[in-house]
Amino acid sequence: MRLLNDTRFVVPFFLFIIGILSFLLYLNLTSTLGGSDSPTIGVLTFKTKTVLRKFNDQVVWDSIESSSEVKNRDTIRTEGLSDAVLTLNDGTKINISENSMILLDISDKNINVNFAYGSFEAAREGTGNTDVKMNITAGDKVVEVGKGDIKLDKTKDELNVKVGEGEAKITANGKQETIAKDEVASVSSQGVKVSKPKFGLTSPEDKKLILSETGSEMINFNVSGVTPEILKATNANIEVSLFPDFSKSVIKEKLRSGSLSRSLTSGSYHWRIVFIDPETKDKQTSETFKFKIISNPGLRLFLPKDGDNFSYTSEVPVIKVSWGNLELYSSYTAQVAKDPGFSSELKTKQTQNQAISFESLPDGTYYARVIARSNLPDVPEKISSVSRFTVGRKLNQEPPALVEPSKDKVFSKEQIENNIFFSWKDTKDFESFQFELSEDKTFTKILYKAISENSFLKYGSDLQSGTYFWRVRGRTPGKEDILSAIFNFSVVAKEDLDLLSPTNGSEATVTEKGNLLLRWKKLSSKASYKLEISKSNDFQSLMISESGSNTFAEIKPKEFGKLFWRVLAETKNGNVTSEIWNFTVNSSMEPPVLVSPLKNENIDISNKSNITFSWKAQEKASAYKIKLIDISGIKEKPVFSERTTQLKYVFTDFIKLNEGRYRVEICSLYTQADGEKESVYTRSDFFISLPNLSIPKILTPGKIYVE
Repeated sequence: MRLLNDTRFVVPFFLFIIGILSFLLYLNLTSTLGGSDSPTIGVLTFKTKTVLRKFNDQVVWDSIESSSEVKNRDTIRTEGLSDAVLTLNDGTKINISENSMILLDISDKNINVNFAYGSFEAAREGTGNTDVKMNITAGDKVVEVGKGDIKLDKTKDELNVKVGEGEAKITANGKQETIAKDEVASVSSQGVKVSKPKFGLTSPEDKKLILSETGSEMINFNVSGVTPEILKATNANIEVSLFPDFSKSVIKEKLRSGSLSRSLTSGSYHWRIVFIDPETKDKQTSETFKFKIISNPGLRLFLPKDGDNFSYTSEVPVIKVSWGNLELYSSYTAQVAKDPGFSSELKTKQTQNQAISFESLPDGTYYARVIARSNLPDVPEKISSVSRFTVGRKLNQEPPALVEPSKDKVFSKEQIENNIFFSWKDTKDFESFQFELSEDKTFTKILYKAISENSFLKYGSDLQSGTYFWRVRGRTPGKEDILSAIFNFSVVAKEDLDLLSPTNGSEATVTEKGNLLLRWKKLSSKASYKLEISKSNDFQSLMISESGSNTFAEIKPKEFGKLFWRVLAETKNGNVTSEIWNFTVNSSMEPPVLVSPLKNENIDISNKSNITFSWKAQEKASAYKIKLIDISGIKEKPVFSERTTQLKYVFTDFIKLNEGRYRVEICSLYTQADGEKESVYTRSDFFISLPNLSIPKILTPGKIYVE
């Protein structure tokens, strides 16, 4: 028992156990799931995207690749935008559509297929032994196929079968029906309905993939066998649905001719013709076709930007090429050339990521673009726009660029506490820097001087109240120092409490909830703030008095007209009171109610061609004014300001946008005797983003050697 308390024995023992278990886990993870002892019944001859296989004696799904052997009692499953073609040993071809699953069993002389869900087709024209049957089980329904080809679609409540060549027998509810060539059977709880389609679906074709750059396409539905007499006798309707069971229809219209055009957005659709059989008066359906509309936006080149200039002093810069991700494309080729036709001194690199770099480009002018390629059939390659950029050695060294403290910055003595952090932009043009701090801008009274190889420095001595100046010398051995610009900052004994918004004398802007937002500057030291609002500037009678630690307050105005406000702060060094400002709240002109974008909504513009701003109308408004402001940085930057009489504004000039936070402001314009007047503004902040560059997922284990 003493050994259990002796770390010399216990620790090595547990390390040994951990090592053994880790080795076993490694063997399990790196071994392939191809250990089934079942006989081979066929080969996966073709696949797109993700196709999974589960062996009969295992519970783990594994990705299966083209040319892989298919074992007896394998279960094959496809995911979205995927399909697979299996070729069995007797020549039977099985085409499995997306989101489908089947189990194959050739335990006797027949081919047995357990059809779980989805749709698949089987073609048996090339089978040698005509005695071999294919038995397809779908729940309590069994379909027997000899020679020929057959198509099956299974939903929750219904099984649809169409025979192209040959014939099939369906057994359901204790009854057997025979389906001949070109006939369609619908099997449900009500029984089996067999009919010869009076209508043929022409386009969009079954499994048609429609690519859309805008995410919306005009689809032309064409039906054969349509005559005025048949339409009158059958009362035919066209149905289009996102669901295979047509529980909810996107389009459900009376068929008046052999064609119908409707606009549809991205999605996976099913369509069919529903009609009344003029002989039996029973409701019948045609076969069901599937098609997809997939958003396929243009390939956007982010870097280098058109007109970029990469200058250097000693080391040639690395040129990064980056672009937006496209869902349908699996590989990208970045190209850099000396001419816009990409024929002179062409350099190419392939990757599955959304960025790659080019090194050691000689001085000159270059052009960059990216080509995206897909492994899906019928998806053409995409080529990005072309960016022109230059690479060149600097003729003159640029001076160091000062960053912090910024020009005219104000510190309180309490804030700095004998520590000020200075920084400037890092550059490889200089081996070292000389920092200088002075009491005058001519630098005749230098307080501090220091040499640094870094692009920052901390000054730890006490500074009295006053204005100070600082600069940096870039130093290179054997060359004259290059001076930066001169920045100044101030140190004050006590910090002022500054009001920010609404500005003094302005007309207040309410939020989309009808509230008023008041903001003031945060003190550098810890403080408790008290907001006061009054109808008079002596604050004898307070309308609102709120306390807290925030530097803003959102209030509902109790009265309208001219109001006065101030903020009182309590700190450990005493109390501070702001100036008194006034603002006006006007109730006679109502602002519009913003509908889109929503507050704090994140808009990914990588797959959009526009951003739509929309709002609700105000009854007496003659027009509206909309502004977009970039509030990502320290200073707000206006993007656009427009007047419109519409209830929406579509913005397409994405070149004016960057990633970050934006604010949209909208007001109502009212026509009055003395001219057009603005209401208060409705505001809403939202975000604009681009997708993060994703790391490719390695599906196939092993190593790839590149010469």
